[in-house]
Order: sequence, then C-alpha cells, then structure tokens
Amino acid sequence: MPEPTTTTAADDVARGVRLIELKLPLTWLLGVAFAFVCGGFGMYYKLDRLMEDVTDLKISVKAGNTSTMTIQGEMAILKFRIENLEAEKKAGEAKK
Repeated sequence: MPEPTTTTAADDVARGVRLIELKLPLTWLLGVAFAFVCGGFGMYYKLDRLMEDVTDLKISVKAGNTSTMTIQGEMAILKFRIENLEAEKKAGEAKK
C-alpha cells in the first residue's frame, strides 16, 4: 500500500513556478505586468493634467459669467436712459 504523500510549501511554490514556465513564459508575464504598470502611471498623470485643465476652465467660465453679468447690467442702465430720453422727447413734442 502506497504511503500518502505530503506536500510542503516549497513543493507548492515549485509547482507554481513550473506552471508559469510551462504555460506562460516568465518574460511574457513580466512584459505584460510592466506594460500595465506603465499604462497606469500614464493614465494617472493624464488624469492629473485633465483635472488642472478642468480647474482652469472653471476659472475661465466664472470670469466670463462675471463679465456677462456686468455687461447685462450696463445694458439695462442704457435701456433705462434711452427710455427716459424717448419719454422726454415725446413730452417735448407734445408741448409744441
């Protein structure tokens, strides 16, 4: 009767390494892992740059809104003055 075999941690590691070497070459695994890491860093820095661009855009939009509100206020004052001048002109013509 065969004796039961016991596996140790070293045997499990050796079996895992052998599986990697037989199914997937280690250079491929390292290459793919390196590509993912480089891609992750690239996306991180692109995202950081995108956040800076969005912040700059928010500042520009806020400045544009402020200038638009200023122009609208000035237009309202000019419209009020024009209406007053037209009313004075009509009142002057009616007196004649």
